[in-house]
Amino acid sequence: MPASRLVVGIDLGTTHTVVAWADPERPSEVTPFAIPQLVSASQIDDRPLLASFLYAPVGSEVTDDSWGDQPWTIGEYARRRGQEVPSRLVASAKSWLCHGAVDRTAPILPWGTEAGDAPRLSPIEASARILKHVRRAWDAAHPAAPLAQQQVVLTVPASFDQAARELTLRAAALAGLSVRLLEEPQAAFYDFLTRSGDAGLKAVLGAENDALVLVCDVGGGTTDLTLIRVARSPDGALAVDRVAVGRHLLLGGDNMDLALAHGCEQRLLDPPARLEPQRFAELTLACRAAKERLLGARAPESVPVTVLGSGSALIGGSLTTRLEQSEVERVVLEGFFPRASRDAPVQRRRTGIVAFGLPYEQDPAITRHLASFFARHAPDARGPRGLLLNGGVFHAPRLAERVTEVVSAWEGPPLELLANPDPDLAVARGAVAFGLALAGRGRRIGGGAAHGYYIGVESEGAARSALCVVPRGAKEGERHVAAGRTLALRIGRPVRFELFASDSGPVHAPGQIVVPDDEHFELLPPVATTLGESVGANRESAEINVVLEGELSAIGTLDLACVEAAATAPRRFELAFELRGTETAVGSRVSERPRDSTRPFGRRFDDACEAIQRVFGKGRSDVKPRETRDLMRELERLLGERRGWSADLCRQLFDVIGPKHKARRRSADHERVYWMLAGFCLRPGYGHALDPQRTGLLAPLFAEGLGFGDESRGWQQFFIAWRRVAGGLKEDDQRAIRDLVDPFVASRDQNLKKPKSFKPQPVFELLELTSCLERLPPERRAALGRWTLERTWTDRDPRLWAVLGRIGARVPAYASLHHVVAPRIVEGWLDHLLREKWQDVPTAARAALQLARVTGDRARDVNEPVRREVARHLEQAGAPEWVRAVLELVPVEETERAEFFGEELPVGLRLLE
Repeated sequence: MPASRLVVGIDLGTTHTVVAWADPERPSEVTPFAIPQLVSASQIDDRPLLASFLYAPVGSEVTDDSWGDQPWTIGEYARRRGQEVPSRLVASAKSWLCHGAVDRTAPILPWGTEAGDAPRLSPIEASARILKHVRRAWDAAHPAAPLAQQQVVLTVPASFDQAARELTLRAAALAGLSVRLLEEPQAAFYDFLTRSGDAGLKAVLGAENDALVLVCDVGGGTTDLTLIRVARSPDGALAVDRVAVGRHLLLGGDNMDLALAHGCEQRLLDPPARLEPQRFAELTLACRAAKERLLGARAPESVPVTVLGSGSALIGGSLTTRLEQSEVERVVLEGFFPRASRDAPVQRRRTGIVAFGLPYEQDPAITRHLASFFARHAPDARGPRGLLLNGGVFHAPRLAERVTEVVSAWEGPPLELLANPDPDLAVARGAVAFGLALAGRGRRIGGGAAHGYYIGVESEGAARSALCVVPRGAKEGERHVAAGRTLALRIGRPVRFELFASDSGPVHAPGQIVVPDDEHFELLPPVATTLGESVGANRESAEINVVLEGELSAIGTLDLACVEAAATAPRRFELAFELRGTETAVGSRVSERPRDSTRPFGRRFDDACEAIQRVFGKGRSDVKPRETRDLMRELERLLGERRGWSADLCRQLFDVIGPKHKARRRSADHERVYWMLAGFCLRPGYGHALDPQRTGLLAPLFAEGLGFGDESRGWQQFFIAWRRVAGGLKEDDQRAIRDLVDPFVASRDQNLKKPKSFKPQPVFELLELTSCLERLPPERRAALGRWTLERTWTDRDPRLWAVLGRIGARVPAYASLHHVVAPRIVEGWLDHLLREKWQDVPTAARAALQLARVTGDRARDVNEPVRREVARHLEQAGAPEWVRAVLELVPVEETERAEFFGEELPVGLRLLE
């Protein structure tokens, strides 16, 4: 084994994981690594493709898997066995890594299953286990060169955002690997360069000195588009630059399988009947296997597709149909690769082909996305000169022919289809070529960053501006400073930044201020961080002068920082990305000079702080009882109507009142006003960098209840406050609240013992609070729903149905999607609701909307007959505007989310789906 480090390329794919390697001393010898994996219950085989599937065998199942990571087995057997038992199969983990509406660090996979004994994984851990399998296999085959000590290049979709890239790096680290990231389309082109050399580039150029190559990489879960320019200088030297990458398209082979499965389902069952999620997952996997056979070489005319029965009907309840080759070609060709002119627009539909919770692209036509991408980034070009197709779907000659036909019809120069003899291996081989090029043993693709990155600021004369930090085309490892823009930065207080990315239009220099528009700029998840030490309530926030710096790191991530200016030992504040998901991602602007939002009030804000200090500070003899009762009114006199208080103003007021919680015990009025003001200023409990500390300050206070427990108005404000901040409470905090209050809301048959130290009133306030606690296991939320439903049998209070609507909502207000109550349970609640006389239940229509809303996710949607019955009742109840939302996919309006918290949210606080 050579002393130098080997270069190893890993293509962590949605469907397959592929590994290749080379010794830098022999760069022309790029070798695929055959990965040992279980291919049957008792047989292990070495194969160049490791199926990216994880399967957990049932208790009685015996497997001879010396490579697995218990209780999971990975590879071809996992894929085939998981088709029979989809409730124990984890698939498409890579696609879940970029799904911002779920907590990607939580054990949410397999998605949509309720098998209580089945183990579960987070998308990060699933990816890490696949990489760990690779590492173990490699180390066994190369004991003198363990994988962790080699130069490892791991590929990702070009369109992965920074959060998804960071999560991929985290998965690699969990597997014990330090890796460098490379975009998959670039890797495919690197493989082309290795195979074809300069002769291949010259063939693309022909007689011209400049040519564009369009790379279309369609994998199992994503479609990645990249534009590459090949140029020849006057002296004959060749240069290759990446010009642009497409936006993230969660669109690939998985969608084709779903489309075929939907068609088969209509033949297997009489509409509107549908398969339950687990059997539909089985059908989808069966359609995938059939599709691969029917689009491959020497394909049969048709293939049977079978879905087994369940339980005692395992055999007798089986359903079978056939997929014809002509049907597959029609669905795939016309649905995903239709003919599209160069100016064909992408169709923004309300619904896409979805089934398992992933936000698939609304327009499935890959050729339309291809045309739109090229028109956006090469508006003056008639068409590309070269076309490189990659991905497993292009094993089907008919699909490659259709894409070539579409691009050729754009009336551009004669199109050269670049050879790609093995699309399955191209990305891993290309990753090795990239690693070798880093060592000077091959040509590098230039072009730098595909996006420019900007920080949102406020400047004179512009309502919304952004300052360029990292320009488009920036080189890896090259640090950029926003020159000429010294900013004043608060430390010890929340600071949030809007981050924009631009992939087209002019290239701006670092420090240049622009006005972002929707055509060229994309708003990314905001960056939030706590800068410096926390500032106490009685200390003024400090400001330091900083400059912004940014760098596209060598491992493929974006690093941003605020660096103290004109200091002997400058402090550096890194800006980190939110990785858990957008469930708590909220955006707001920070000014060019990060002034606090109280500045327009001037002295009035100081007076407001003084008013709070008088009531809740050290006891003062000159403070009259009325001053306590009228504190909110006095604050409104000083700062304006409370509805207009900005999020920043609210948080700064909370930082004055929050730590004064001991003073709330002075009187019943102190207690009531404390919870009124604290809850109002911290709502909805998240959105600013220090909110976890703020909610953490309040969380222990719930168990203390009220000191003046006989005051009903005090209890009312107490529970309103906790509803307002529920979105910021951690799962452990929400569980602790449920543990405390469940004895008061549970059915009598539960026999739960009520704590003596906690005597809340009234029960309805408790129910409304518990319905807002979304970060709890679905089973526990379902139990709360069952107790609430039982109350409706003897209590006609319409608030009970409002509570049920929140508990069983198909779209959570703030939590990850995996907390949603199972649809089969909610269908039972709807059955009871549909029997009510809605004219006597004013909350019925909204509750029905929440319970029956279409999400496009089979694991969350109630069945169609129930939804149609709900639609009929909504029509009769005079709520036709809600009918469409229970029959088709309609995005949740921000006002609907705000209503969850029972009031408008602070000005400037925007909830993101």
